[in-house]
Formats: sequence, C-alpha cells, structure tokens
Amino acid sequence: MPRHRHIVFAAAGLALMATGSVRAQDIGWGSGYQMGQSYAGVGNAEKARMTFSCAGKNARVGAGKRGPSLTVALPKALARQAEARSIEIVVDGKATRVPVRSQPDIDTLEFVWTPDRGFGTASMKPVVAALRQAKTIEVRAAGATLVFPTQKASEALAEDPLACD
Repeated sequence: MPRHRHIVFAAAGLALMATGSVRAQDIGWGSGYQMGQSYAGVGNAEKARMTFSCAGKNARVGAGKRGPSLTVALPKALARQAEARSIEIVVDGKATRVPVRSQPDIDTLEFVWTPDRGFGTASMKPVVAALRQAKTIEVRAAGATLVFPTQKASEALAEDPLACD
C-alpha cells in the first residue's frame, strides 16, 4: 500500500476519535460508540467535562487501558491545585468520594478513575444509577466545584457505561 494511503487512514482514524470526544465536551449529555469504545459524558459552560468510557476487547487501545473508566477534566484556570487523589461526585446533595489519579494536559487537568480493589465497578454502579435520575450534579475536584446539567443524563447513561464487551 502506498505511503500516502497510510497517512489518509491515520488521519481518518484521528478524526473519528476527535468526534467522540467533542460530543462529551459540548454542553449537555451525549453518548456513542467508536472503534470498540463506548462513552457517555457531559460538558458544562466552563468547558469542564465528565466522561465514562469503556474500552472493550476490540478497542484500539493498549491492553492495560481496557475496561471502564471515568475522566473528569477541567480547564487549568479553574483548578486551585494540580494534584488530587480523589474527587467528589455530588448528586442531589449526596457526595461520593472517588479515588483518582491526576493527569495534567496542556490546557486541562484530568482526574481518572479506573476500578481497583478499594473502589471497583460495584462501588461506581450506585453513582451511575443516581446520575440517571439526578436533579443536580456537581463534581468537586482540585479545589473547584463544577456544576453539570442533568437533562438527558438518563438517555446518555441508559446503557451501563461500566460494562465492556
């Protein structure tokens, strides 16, 4: 295959991946499936986002990155601290502390949860169930309180975002 075709295919793949992340960054809830990975997420007016994703066995990711995850990303301008070992997801006034690892990016700070012995998918399931019916959603991370819309959360989270194929 000529070299230019490889470049075209690589560019098309990157465009598809970017499309998936853009939906979760827009204001409001959205969901989808691309390249073996499902996602359901929400963005707010401050350009913060919260995204559940699940990389199944056919996902084009490294073997160590398969399975469910939650990423909360906020613009660095909103953060008062760069490191956090946990975030709080507050649904209708009830807070759940979720252990995360911090990942700084160029313009954002990302806080990522993946299941472990201390807080596995069984611990995250009640959070997802509460988000489906939420009247208010806040995430407290890096000294900031992020408010997210609730409209269409039920639709976006209708499929279990923690179950991978």
